[in-house]
Amino acid sequence: MDQNKVISRYKLTLEQIQNMGLKSKPMALKKGEAFINYGEKTKKIGILMNGLLYATYVADSGQEWISRFFYPPNNFIVSNHAGFLLGKNSTESIKAYEDSELLYIEKDEFKNLLDNNKSFERTVRILAEESYVQAINRIHALQSLNAKQRIQQFLKENSNLASKLQRQHIASYLGIHRNILTKILNGI
Repeated sequence: MDQNKVISRYKLTLEQIQNMGLKSKPMALKKGEAFINYGEKTKKIGILMNGLLYATYVADSGQEWISRFFYPPNNFIVSNHAGFLLGKNSTESIKAYEDSELLYIEKDEFKNLLDNNKSFERTVRILAEESYVQAINRIHALQSLNAKQRIQQFLKENSNLASKLQRQHIASYLGIHRNILTKILNGI
């Protein structure tokens, strides 16, 4: 996706959100603090203004994996959306990877905005569509690319993000062992 379009959409969304007079005020999260914990009733969705967050889940094997990184302007909607949409407890934990600031919208307020603000509803629809495309691309990459190709693609598409992350977190996100990542990076 065109980076200028991404930045423009992010700025427009922030401007729109800030002009809505939300009930909640911006919240600051220190590195390691949770926005959503495992098992928590998911009643909020966040808009990341600055910083970096990450989502983890625990596989049936008991191993914890990183499923997503949240960072502006590319991936700034912070949510355990399955829990938020279905009113279930979160199967993920979303924490600050670094000190971060975000706005959040409680579920009732979010629904009210969707029902009564066409511009907000349109923005949410467009962001959801873009998120769906990103998810499909990630699924295809995990299914069809070998470890080296996944690493190369991640570094190409996320060079700024990669410079902030520890290798073990990149490996977890890519679904590979840290030693494999290190071996491949040393060969690149």
